Formats: sequence, C-alpha cells, structure tokens
Amino acid sequence: MLRPLPFLLLGLLSLGAQALTFGGLNVTPRGEQRLNLETGATELPQGGTATDARRGLKLSAQRLNLLPGQTLKAQGATVTTKQGGTLNAPQLTYDLKAGTVTASGGVTYSDARLQGLSAPTLTVHLNTGFVVASGGVKAKTPALSGAALIFDPATVQAVLTGPYQVNQGTLKVQAPSGSRLLMVFGGNRVVRATQTPDAETLARFGPYLK
Repeated sequence: MLRPLPFLLLGLLSLGAQALTFGGLNVTPRGEQRLNLETGATELPQGGTATDARRGLKLSAQRLNLLPGQTLKAQGATVTTKQGGTLNAPQLTYDLKAGTVTASGGVTYSDARLQGLSAPTLTVHLNTGFVVASGGVKAKTPALSGAALIFDPATVQAVLTGPYQVNQGTLKVQAPSGSRLLMVFGGNRVVRATQTPDAETLARFGPYLK
C-alpha cells in the first residue's frame, strides 16, 4: 500500500509573487510553497523575504520554514533590526511569541557601535533591543574578544565577560574567566570602561548574563 505523502504542494508562486501574511509576518516567497498538513508549517525551499513591521525586523533567506504565530526558521539568512543592526547567519530561528531571533553556525553582526562582531551564537531580543553574543566573541571595531558580549542599544552600554581583552587606543585591558567589563560607547568607540560595574547597572544585564 502506498503511504500518503506528508507534504502537499499547494501551488507554485512566481518570483514576483505578492506578499502573504503568516501570523503577523508579511512573507514574499521566491518560488514554491509546501504545506505540511500535519503540523501546519509552510516550507519555502527557494527562500524569500519576511517583514515584521510591528517589531521592525526584515529578513531575507535562502530557505524558510514557517509555523504561523510560532516560529520562523531560516537558512542562509540576513536580518536587519529596528535598532539598525545587521546580522548574517547560516541558521536562524525567530520565536514570534518570545520576540527573539537566535542565530547560530557562525554569526556576524554590525551596527553603529559594533563592527565585525562574530560569535557561534547570537540572540537579538526584539522587545528590549538587547543583543547577546556568546560562545566566544570577537569584534573588529572596537577590537575586543571575550566569552560573551551583551549590548544594550538604548543606553549604548555593553558588558563583556571574561576571559576578555580590549585593545582600543589607550584602553588596553584583559581579565580572566568570571570577570566583567562594563563599556559605554560613543559612536563606534568605547569612551568609558570599568572592571567594577555597580550592582544597579549590572541588574539590567542580569537576565542576559549566563
């Protein structure tokens, strides 16, 4: 007996197909759509673009998988955020309920303060704007490296966790594992830094420090 196929091909969309709405996302496919009747997920094997106007997110990817109202998974993705950040990642998951974009597989990120930031994993918290890079991070401008970096664009402050090293002009600091460096940005430069941040300031970063 032939088993039923789990995927039904609902239709082929041309490259100029109109945007569709999936759980608050406006999505423009580059090609066909495949609907999984068991899960309700829609796969776009040729990728496309997705926009979340409410949270200011724009995404373009080589391949997309959408579970309406829950998650968007992408491969070969480029994302721009409301705060002006741009990230590129081989793998990406947008959790629509949590408002988080988690990228993995070797991620690069840049914005007005950080240039050429790379990390194995990076999460953008769209509701607060916080950017959390972890697993060993490096940045070109300002030149730094560390175990993790948590950046708050609202206050232009960041916490770098040890072992870390920063080398920018007269600012040359390093510290072992367990240390934390609070940095304040002016443009793409660190204008102030302290290795003994106060508890009140650290409390804002607490939910993102692991």
